[in-house]
Amino acid sequence: MASNGTTHETGQIWSGAGKTQDELMLKDECILVNYMDEVIGHNNKYNCHKFVPGQPRGLLHRAFSVLLFDHENRLLLQQRAKTKITFPLVWTNTCCSHPLYGMKPCEVDMPDAIAGGDPKGVKAAAVRKLGHELGIPANELDASRFKFLTRVHYWAIDVGTYGDEAVWGEHEIDHILLYRLNAGEKLTVEPNPEEVEAIRWLGSEELKEAMNGKGDMPLWSPWFRIINERLLDVWWKDLDAALNTDKYVDVSSIHRFDTAPEFHGGLGNAKPVLEEVAKAEVAALKEGGEDQRRKVVLQAEHEDRIVGFVGRGKAEVADSAGDVKQGGYGKVPTHKNSKLDQLMRPLEIVSALRLKCTGLLENNVKGQTDEDVEFCDDMLGKVSRSFAAVIRQLPTQLGIDICVFYLVLRALDTVEDDMEAYKGREAEKQAELISFGEKRLSDPNCSIKGVGAADEKTLVENFGRVARVFAKLPEGSRQVIKDITDKMGAGMAEYVSADLAQGTVDQAAYDRYCHMVAGLVGEGLTGIFVASGMENKDLTGQGERVWPFCADPHTEPANLGLANSMGLFLQKTNIIRDYLEDYVDGRAFWPQSVWKSYACSNDLGEFALPTSHGAGTLLPVKGGEVLAKGVGVQALMCLNHLVADALELVPDSLEYLERVQTPSIYRFCAIPQVMAIATLVACFDNPLVFTGVVKIRKGLTARLIVACCDGPNAVHCWFRQFAEEILAQSDTCVGAGGPVGKRLKEACKRILERTEKRSQNWSGKQTQAQKVSEA
Repeated sequence: MASNGTTHETGQIWSGAGKTQDELMLKDECILVNYMDEVIGHNNKYNCHKFVPGQPRGLLHRAFSVLLFDHENRLLLQQRAKTKITFPLVWTNTCCSHPLYGMKPCEVDMPDAIAGGDPKGVKAAAVRKLGHELGIPANELDASRFKFLTRVHYWAIDVGTYGDEAVWGEHEIDHILLYRLNAGEKLTVEPNPEEVEAIRWLGSEELKEAMNGKGDMPLWSPWFRIINERLLDVWWKDLDAALNTDKYVDVSSIHRFDTAPEFHGGLGNAKPVLEEVAKAEVAALKEGGEDQRRKVVLQAEHEDRIVGFVGRGKAEVADSAGDVKQGGYGKVPTHKNSKLDQLMRPLEIVSALRLKCTGLLENNVKGQTDEDVEFCDDMLGKVSRSFAAVIRQLPTQLGIDICVFYLVLRALDTVEDDMEAYKGREAEKQAELISFGEKRLSDPNCSIKGVGAADEKTLVENFGRVARVFAKLPEGSRQVIKDITDKMGAGMAEYVSADLAQGTVDQAAYDRYCHMVAGLVGEGLTGIFVASGMENKDLTGQGERVWPFCADPHTEPANLGLANSMGLFLQKTNIIRDYLEDYVDGRAFWPQSVWKSYACSNDLGEFALPTSHGAGTLLPVKGGEVLAKGVGVQALMCLNHLVADALELVPDSLEYLERVQTPSIYRFCAIPQVMAIATLVACFDNPLVFTGVVKIRKGLTARLIVACCDGPNAVHCWFRQFAEEILAQSDTCVGAGGPVGKRLKEACKRILERTEKRSQNWSGKQTQAQKVSEA
């Protein structure tokens, strides 16, 4: 067979000779595109063609279909080889394949090349594959004679070959190329048996008969059936014009078709979607032009991807003993541990009983005669069961102060999170956030209508009751709450119009966002503690990290670096855990400068695809299970990078806790921190982060709360245990041998150094207690 060598950018000669279909599936990098045929990245053919729960239509990529005619206007058809992974032994057009990423000459066409009707990349790919599949030498083809006509967007699952649980298929935007031989022009055709079973030249009427079941060509590819039924006839009847003029050239349209029902379903249970998109696209183009068309099409693509994630999640939840959670972001699975797993941990059960029966966390806010205070306490329990207990165990007045602070910020957060109430009125939302402290805190009759849902809606509708309690707080607490509300509202307003669909722009923006929504909370809490007289100004220290958005440490007020680090540790852990929820909601926070260094595309949702988070590389997951089939680990690399980033904040958090003097304030601060590192350990190197929300066991939660009640030594012991757990996995986790593994080790070692003395004290105390008990 004649050679058709095309080089990669590295200089390596591309050749399919001697390579199996499996090898080509892993070697060749397809060009990923969105529904507007805009390049968003690349991925191997294996991942692109895998149709499974989570990506029920695979990954959309660019393709081409060559229709090669002889001088008598007969079309050259091929029967795909029986070794082909997708749609073996079906008859189809002359050549159908993919332009590839990383080739020379470049096969990646940008929009201007397509709009100009001359996608040279696709044409170069056509020459390459005509050589590989049909043995047509490159020197017998003139790439400039390929006529690009239009594009077809379709998808199909190979149920015919693999049955109802098929996992292979095609999802492509197919660039249609015509080519015709001149009279007397010779073409060498030597089919590659690994690619082509047979070839045949057919005229128009002969093709119609063959596709109608007359003859020995019963199976036809789904894409060629679409081309033949929807487009080919008119071109073939006027082939001279189709080839030599622009009469049939359509560079702006992307013809979208769902294939016949026989190509639907599969393991991912894919259903029709494209023809509905096409209808919406036509309407949008008519109403608002190209900009509106693009907006509607890409939104439809995003929604379809989310449906895939959620559908996959429901299927997997049963296997992971989770349940489906309906929250503000929509339905995503919550991964919990089974009851049997919990029952196998007796120490956690004892801790849960101790917490429930012995009243370790008192409620010092309950029983107030002020009805507005009672309302605040009731709302606290409804909008945050996790924080309610740690707030209520504080001394009465401080507990009321913190309760009001929490409810004020929760109301502010409700305004920020509501994406429907202010839709199309973003400027009004920004004004509300900026003025919230000045306007709402001073209004005893404040009621915000039509914002939020469930208990949060009740809170903002009755916010005047919170404002009335606020007015009675000690002056120091009022000043802190007002100041932090103003700062946080202004910070939130910055992000109202920001496009966060793909995360924050970079690490600095990520840190700043976390400061605005959590670091400020840490600063505010510290201010209230100091104002109450229960803590001294030592709590307002700088710590190891110097944050550019905190005050200058040499001026007043003091730089609250420790408090900021503590808040950022909580927020970054939540952002890591809530990856899928946030992406589905369209407001994600993973920094683009980080995740794009690991991704193959420009879409953060790539990591939620089952082929992107380690499926199939036989990586161990929590509990010793083995992952299903797939080949990517990019998502886990990125996840571990962000875990290391969060883990580096722990020494500051520990230093903050060491400076706290009041036991109830210590418990208040320590419980969320120790929960955060437990959650971080649960997320570390865990692909379940990309299929839902990872939760720690309720029994472990109880045990950690009890430890915080036992004091600083017990807390340090737990931090040490979690750091040791991550350190033990840092040699085997994804990214262990690179910078991420190094950062993880260094962060863990610093935690171990910080906790060594107190942990030993606690361990010694426990050993002595055990000896006394045995005696």
